[in-house]
Amino acid sequence: MSSATERPTSGLDAPPDGVTLPELDTPRTQVLLAIADDGLISGHRASHWTGVAPSLEEDLAFSTIAQDGLNHADLWYQVVLEADAGDSPAGVDALGLGRRPEAYRHAVICERPPRDFAYTLARHWVFDRFEAVRLAALAGSSDPAVAALAVKLRHEQRYHLEHAELWFDRLVGGGDEAVTRFHDAFADVLPEALGLFEPVAGEDAAIADGLLPVGHRKLREQWLEGAAPRLAQAGFGDLVPADDAAAPEDASGGRDGRHTDDFVVDVWPEMTRLYREHPGARW
Repeated sequence: MSSATERPTSGLDAPPDGVTLPELDTPRTQVLLAIADDGLISGHRASHWTGVAPSLEEDLAFSTIAQDGLNHADLWYQVVLEADAGDSPAGVDALGLGRRPEAYRHAVICERPPRDFAYTLARHWVFDRFEAVRLAALAGSSDPAVAALAVKLRHEQRYHLEHAELWFDRLVGGGDEAVTRFHDAFADVLPEALGLFEPVAGEDAAIADGLLPVGHRKLREQWLEGAAPRLAQAGFGDLVPADDAAAPEDASGGRDGRHTDDFVVDVWPEMTRLYREHPGARW
């Protein structure tokens, strides 16, 4: 796993002229960057199915999911920037594309390559159930901008979850081969999914002031309350993580900026290439 110890803690390249960015190490920005980065990197990985999905319908579905992930990240970055960010689009680009890899706060599972469609669907189901729980909690935030955006995004996120649930039911009822492949996919996904629930830096302070009404540990409990019965009904009960289980070492640390080569060598260079090669460009 890559380490960021030799780089500045902010991990931020110099922003374009006219763009003022907030301090990135505060509890507020750390919480919001984790949310935004989850969406950005998940959306980027979902886009890898465009043109190669098993059917035209799913090609369109995952293209839409990818677009929504990037758009949701954009909206969360705008909340990070607040009102004094200068040129908002340039500020959003600086946050989304102008940081070094160690400054991203997404969970490691978000950066994993799509592998096959069974793995993609298992991760889709796990992540969108997590996102539903997180947005429900954020709707009660003491920060009006956070609460309002969470309420708005819950409506869009509902369709992603419906799509994931449709495929879950289809595969667990699809015969022995489908069930076996889906079971194997969840065996890979569920341990790594625990990285979604690692706390961010300053989380206790964010909870104390109401910005984050529910911490990641509590979110994990709520997520399991809904996910465990569904997994058990599907015959996947043996895969449900124990209460004290932790993510594998190579799938943990994302909230602290520790990422694998799946991000540092693959996603990040591809995602940020134009921004880095043509600073300040508009198109």
